[in-house]
Amino acid sequence: EEEKFFTGIIDIVKWLGYEPYKVTHASDHFDKLYEWGKELISRDLAYVCHQKGEELKGHNVHESPWRYRPIQESLQLFEDMKNGKFSEGEATLRMKCIMEDGKLDPVAYRIKYAHHAKTGDKWCIYPTYDYTHCLNDSIENITHSLCTKEFQSRRSSYYWLCNSLDLYCPVQWEYGRLNLQYTVVSKRKIVKLIENNLVRDWDDPRLYTLTALRRRGFPPESINLFCARIGVTMSQTILHPDMLDACVREVLNRIAPRIMVVLEPLKVTINNFPYEKKKELTVLNYPGEESRGYHNIQFDSIIYIEKSDFSQNPTKDFKRLTQNQSCGLKHVALVITLQDIIRVSHINKNYI
Repeated sequence: EEEKFFTGIIDIVKWLGYEPYKVTHASDHFDKLYEWGKELISRDLAYVCHQKGEELKGHNVHESPWRYRPIQESLQLFEDMKNGKFSEGEATLRMKCIMEDGKLDPVAYRIKYAHHAKTGDKWCIYPTYDYTHCLNDSIENITHSLCTKEFQSRRSSYYWLCNSLDLYCPVQWEYGRLNLQYTVVSKRKIVKLIENNLVRDWDDPRLYTLTALRRRGFPPESINLFCARIGVTMSQTILHPDMLDACVREVLNRIAPRIMVVLEPLKVTINNFPYEKKKELTVLNYPGEESRGYHNIQFDSIIYIEKSDFSQNPTKDFKRLTQNQSCGLKHVALVITLQDIIRVSHINKNYI
């Protein structure tokens, strides 16, 4: 992975209010993983294969013609891989096991000539997820390794690899992946959107990544509340974004001070204003919580309401001000009724 991804994970974890007990990387153990790769070969549980990537795709992969090559030959070829004597895709190290989905001999090491953010140019062979996952968990004394259900087919190789090397074996638990309607949450699909310039980056506000939600102003407490509400389940979950929005409103209702603003003002003149002069109103900063302070607003015979709060051609479910429907004013015990509409054509404005 690029460095921005694992630094981004730490950044988001801290934004959510958590402090990692310890931050580790798979690359911290590359030397040990390489030695274990040689040990697998020595136990005749792995071999160097020259099948191309296209031949290894899918679940009906044919048995490799190099599966039964001599142990010493595979050991030498694996060292040659490490020393840069093969091109990318020319050789892989494969484990002699069958995964739960029937896939034969998953790849343990691939050749990739790329600069690594942690190890620089020391390595030109890199371990795969299937090889690294369980071994790193074992090294770090993880008790339960949690992953989404698409990794359930890898559980057998997880246990097989630890047991084959006589290592401590953690427990792998799978849980259902969370999906939201009307959006994309798959990393693979989001990468395509970015590459095709359909979205700008991972924090594009149109996405539902955590960085995008943070950029949109979602408080971290709302994300934690949302996760606590839905819980963890084995079933695949598809939720409507409204549930997340409800959690945001609940948190903001508790932490956001109240102010009033009119974005598209519509001038309203109250003909029978009940007071002799402007009236000062006291409004709580947080509804129902006097101890958290208040502010004052002025109430006069001329007020401004949001343009969308008035309709001359209302729908059946329109509950605000219309020619035949009165409307209450917030913070004052008054109801206004429309008497007249004044149109000022040269500036394209209405007054009521």
